[in-house]
Amino acid sequence: MTNHPSNSTTSNLPLYLGIVLSVCSSIQGSMISTSCDVGQSAVLPCLVSSLHQSPPSPYIQWLSTSETVFEGMGTEKFQGQGYEGRANVPQQMLEQGNCSLFLEDVRLTDSGVYESYLVVGKTKVKRKVLLQSVQFIVRDHKLKKTVERGRDLELELYTPQAKQVVFQPRRLSQWDVLWKKKGKGSQMTLHPRAREGSLTVVIENITWNDEGTYRVLDENGLALSTVMVTVTEPSPDKPEQTQQKREFLEDRSAGSRSYPGLPLFLLCGLMLYFI
Repeated sequence: MTNHPSNSTTSNLPLYLGIVLSVCSSIQGSMISTSCDVGQSAVLPCLVSSLHQSPPSPYIQWLSTSETVFEGMGTEKFQGQGYEGRANVPQQMLEQGNCSLFLEDVRLTDSGVYESYLVVGKTKVKRKVLLQSVQFIVRDHKLKKTVERGRDLELELYTPQAKQVVFQPRRLSQWDVLWKKKGKGSQMTLHPRAREGSLTVVIENITWNDEGTYRVLDENGLALSTVMVTVTEPSPDKPEQTQQKREFLEDRSAGSRSYPGLPLFLLCGLMLYFI
């Protein structure tokens, strides 16, 4: 496999698409669709029964809009720019005819059409056999939450891609920044009642003014999640809680009446002492 420059977004291999009369069986050339929520892991399927007829370490290539996502042959692997550490075709599965592409920490920008190829030929001019086309759709998260006044609101960031959390109050148009991830040479921005957790941002002691829309954005300003928040009054005590409180108060009252004659007894003793 030809070495790739670390910052290259396209493969420099001299690969040319040829006409192959005897091609891999199964689902060659068909288009399938799969989807995933942003921040999760995804599998772009590619199952080819005749890969066992290929060399022990078949040369597999995955492309997206003509850009190299992944190339692998045996222990030699290359991941395209933006896919470093996220894209892989496991060698053990590949040897069993499974050339599916595994993507970690999926991004909104990963959406698109992906194509897998088997690269064949022993000369410098090689042929690419199309194995599978996949329409990949990445969805953002959309939620509705109801929070009691005085409670805390926990907002999931879902992924390290999250760069800031913004808030639009109900019936208003402006967006306020509640949290912004620290970058090089800059300080993290936090709302006075906001605190950062593990992939979460928590807004403490929710008030009526905190009702509205919250969005988690990536570095491109794309919404990773949108949360519609409604604030309600705290729930009244449940019947069993009310009964427990009543029994507790009755016990205290009974305890205070356990020695009703003690003050009078002491008073009588003092009177006898001085007589």
